[in-house]
Parts: sequence; structure tokens; C-alpha cells
Amino acid sequence: MLTSNSKEKERSLSFLCCWYLGRRRVAMLLLLSLAFVVFVLGSYTINKESNSPNIHQSIETMDFGSNQTPISRELTSFYTKESDNDHVRDPFLWNGIGGSDVDVNHPPPFLPSWHHHPCDSFSFPPPPPPGMRRPGPRPCPVCYLPPEEALAHMPKYPFESPLLKNLTYIREESPVKPEESEGGSEFGGYPSLEHRTNSFDIKESMTVHCGFIKGTKPGHQTGFDIDEDILHELDQSHDVIVASAIFGKYDIIQEPVNISEMARKNIPFYMFVDEETHLYLKNTSSYTDDNKRVGLWRIIVVHNVPYTDARRNGKVPKLLLHRLFPNVRYSIWVDAKLQLVVDPYQILERFLWRTNSSFAISRHYRRFDVFVEAEANKAARKYDNASIDYQVEFYKKEGLTPYTEAKLPITSDVPEGCTIIREHIPITNLFTCVWFNEVDRFTSRDQLSFAIARDKIREKVDWSINMFLDCERRNFVKQVKAEETTVLFRF
Repeated sequence: MLTSNSKEKERSLSFLCCWYLGRRRVAMLLLLSLAFVVFVLGSYTINKESNSPNIHQSIETMDFGSNQTPISRELTSFYTKESDNDHVRDPFLWNGIGGSDVDVNHPPPFLPSWHHHPCDSFSFPPPPPPGMRRPGPRPCPVCYLPPEEALAHMPKYPFESPLLKNLTYIREESPVKPEESEGGSEFGGYPSLEHRTNSFDIKESMTVHCGFIKGTKPGHQTGFDIDEDILHELDQSHDVIVASAIFGKYDIIQEPVNISEMARKNIPFYMFVDEETHLYLKNTSSYTDDNKRVGLWRIIVVHNVPYTDARRNGKVPKLLLHRLFPNVRYSIWVDAKLQLVVDPYQILERFLWRTNSSFAISRHYRRFDVFVEAEANKAARKYDNASIDYQVEFYKKEGLTPYTEAKLPITSDVPEGCTIIREHIPITNLFTCVWFNEVDRFTSRDQLSFAIARDKIREKVDWSINMFLDCERRNFVKQVKAEETTVLFRF
């Protein structure tokens, strides 16, 4: 009987285990089936949304007001028909001829037979599905040509400077500060308000204040002085240069990457530093006074800097490169906090040559309005509030208004000024001169003075600036963490 009972118990336990395991298998199969159905339906929905023409319509009708998030503003710029980045779909502009100007049946002799740009078919990818957007600014795709092809697209002739053909600069050995100071500095020559007004009156020949007032040439007894052996080097002719600066040890040098051998051979990379930063480099990097280099960067030591504010000193090479390098055709400025990660020829082809532009700068990813930018600067304590208020009130009296859609095709009044891509021609040289004069007269926050300098020139001549998307800027420069850079340069 005991044996019989044991066998019955074993059968019961076996039955219960099989029944339990069977239910688990069925439940698992049901869960797997449900997950498969959800995956198929989700893929179908996302694919349907991506292919739906309504997605573009919904973005085109988005409110342009301040209640948009930064990423939705950037996406709006990607997809709105009014965006100034429609050039990614336009026929290639070669030597100032392209688009509707090209006769398809009789192309100019210097154009290839196909004369369409390889990036003509490039377009931004569709926006992410609702709820899946990554917060904050980020890079976006950019269509570049290979460096060799990019260089082949360099315009044969300079961009035509509208009206202004001859620009010279005021020199004065002993500039006198007015009794009732109107701002400015000895380095800038203390331009009066009358001088300022005249600098916006565009004529065929002009003479304006543009820093380096004293001395025989920029860098020689002018303030912002450079060693004689280096000065001769700056007079050399180059098609392209890349430049940056560190004053006051604020940044650590970032080595450019993805630079072609052709660019390494033909494009000089110049880094301006003050004596304080120079001493720091000698103690912490591969720099020696014999080679005057850190990686690709040719180090230029500046003596007798004109300002006590290191950031204001940095505006001298940033905005006045054409004065330091009088025989250079194109320049790319990169703030020292950023690492260049795309070849310079590719950047120039994408943002100047392809768009038939002479000046390119990215717009701020979040703020489009000078008045909003001023308040943000005050909140972040970027400069003393009274000086910011004075500058903004001055511009308001001159007619500066908040940014609205009425200003289109101008897409922003606030640049992200950490990179500047430009051709050195009279009109761009004048623009950076008057922009520098605003920085010299008012605060060093160049985002506040950009729009007034641009708009006053545009009132006189037909000239525009390519203000491309900030996410495109983030594609060719990136901010490297300090510890990564330290490892790179402390040999």
C-alpha cells in the first residue's frame, strides 16, 4: 500500500509539473506573439509617418514663437520652405554662375558637361517620431565633397565686392581720447560717432578705423605686437589659412583631425597666444621656442596686448585676420575651445563656394533675437548689466527691432560666433572692421553687435551672409573634454 501511494503521488506530481510547465510555455508563446505584433505595427506606423507628406506640412506650419523648444526650432529650420538652407537642393553655383543663370544647352566652358553638384540630391533626413527626439543641440548630416574635389571647386575669380572696391585704414601715431568719452580704445583709435556713421556710408573707396591705429603695419608697435621674424611670414600669400587664439590660458590647444595631406601641405594653421599662455605651453606641451609648433598649429606669440580683458584681445585676430594676413584669400576662424574635425577645403566648398557666398557663420541654435540674447548674457553674468543695457538701448534708438518672420530671408539676428568662414574681399573686410569697432566701443559680446553691423551695410548694398544651421557647425567642429586634450598634448 505504501508503494502504491508513493506511485500515485509521483504521478500526481508529474502531472502537476507538466501542467505548470505547459502553461508557462503557452504564456511565453503568447508573450512572444504579442511582442511580434507590436513590433510590426510600430514599424508600420513609423514608416507610414516618415513617408507621409503631412509631416512636412505640420512642421511648415509650426509656430515660430518663443514657446518652441531649441530642437523644434532647429527642425523647423531644416524643413521650412523659407529656410536659407534650400541651397542644398539648388544646382551648384560655380564661379558665380549656377541655377537659373546656367543655360543647360550652352554651359560655360569652365563648367563640366553635367554641371550639377554631387550633393544636389542630398536632403535632411525626416524628423524623429514624436516622443523620440533627443534633447539639446546636436550635429546634423552635412554633404561634403572629398577634399580633392572640393579644392577643384574653388572659384577662379574673387567674389565681386558690391560697390566698395578700395578699402584703406586710418593710422594715427597718437590717438587722443575725447574729453567726453564715446567709448573705444587707443588700439581702436577712439572713433567718434561721426566716424562710425561714415563707416556705414558705402562708397567705391573708403578709409575707416580698423584697429592697429599706431605703427607702420599691424603687429609692429601697434599694440598686439608680433616678433619681426613672424611678421614676415604673415605677409606671405596663401589661398587658405585656419586661425585661432588663446589668451589668458582659457583654453587648451585642440589638434585638428581628418585633415587631408593636401591641406596639411598647403594650409597654414595659426594659433595666436599671449605671453601668459606661451609660458603655459612651454611647460605643458610639445612646444619649444625652436619649432614654435604644437601639432599642426604654428604658435604666434603676441606681446603688448591692447586690452586687460583676455576675451576682448581674442576679438583682434578673430575679426581682423585680413589686417594681419593681407595676402590671404580665404580664412576659417575656429575658437580654441573647439576641435576642427573636417578638412578646410570641404568646409569652404560647402559653406562658401557651393552657396556663392563670401561670408558664412552659423546662427545660434536657440536665440534669434538680440534683445533675448542680451537678457541671456545678463542672466549668465557674461558682462556687467549696465553696459549691456546701454548697448541695447543705443541700438534700439538706431532702429534695431526684435527679430520676427518679417525679416526673412534673414533667418537670425544672433550668430553662434565661434566659427567664421570668409573670403577676404573689400566688403567682408569692411564688415569685420565695423563689427570690431562695435566690440571696441561697447561690450566684448560680439553676438550683440553682429546684427547692427550687418544690417547697416545691407541698407546700402546688396550683400548677404550665409547664416547656416548651428547643427551643421557642430558637424565640422566639436568641443573636446579637457582631460582628453591633456592626454593628447602632454607628451
